[in-house]
Amino acid sequence: MRRCQEDLAPTPEHPGCIYGEMAMCLRPCQQVVGPAEYRTEVGRVVDFLRTDGGSLLDAISHSRDRLSEEMQFEEAARQHKRYEKVLDVIKQADDIARDVDRLNGVAITTSLAADSVQMWFVRGGIWQEPQRFSFEVRDGAPVSLDSKLRETFASVTPRKLTVRERQEYLALLARWYYSTWRDGEWLSFESYDDIPYRKLVNAVSRVAAKAHT
Repeated sequence: MRRCQEDLAPTPEHPGCIYGEMAMCLRPCQQVVGPAEYRTEVGRVVDFLRTDGGSLLDAISHSRDRLSEEMQFEEAARQHKRYEKVLDVIKQADDIARDVDRLNGVAITTSLAADSVQMWFVRGGIWQEPQRFSFEVRDGAPVSLDSKLRETFASVTPRKLTVRERQEYLALLARWYYSTWRDGEWLSFESYDDIPYRKLVNAVSRVAAKAHT
């Protein structure tokens, strides 16, 4: 897939780039492939991301098994090595390496307010309004963190952003997540209907404890 940002006007006279020369791009700019072939390749990449690599692993394993059944053992061995390489790549994926529409989680950071942490919610790849989470005391007794967190997440109202706004906010998330100075924790989950509250309680407690050290 192309790495360039220009609006293409494909023509055989297009100068191309180094990626095309290194066979790391299908070179649609030079009409080496047509729209249909390029669309198919993009679709394969999208499927790879949406299935966390499962679509490619399935294709390779089916090919390997078929070749083995046909007693083409040398080619089957090559496919098995390819399978292992893809598996190694998938294992390197971290919590935010996923299809953006499935990016759900919360960043928990320290707060300037006493006995509080700041919670930054991401839902479907879109930042929601952040909230300050405080450790309340009611009637002289601390409120259950689990109960308070459930109330907090229930109050998160989905909002919409423009494509540009979404890109900018996700760039901020990536910068924070991959930084050496990250001052909090990130917790991913599949959906807001299936939040791992026990892990969330532990993460909030750790961030709060660090703020007082």
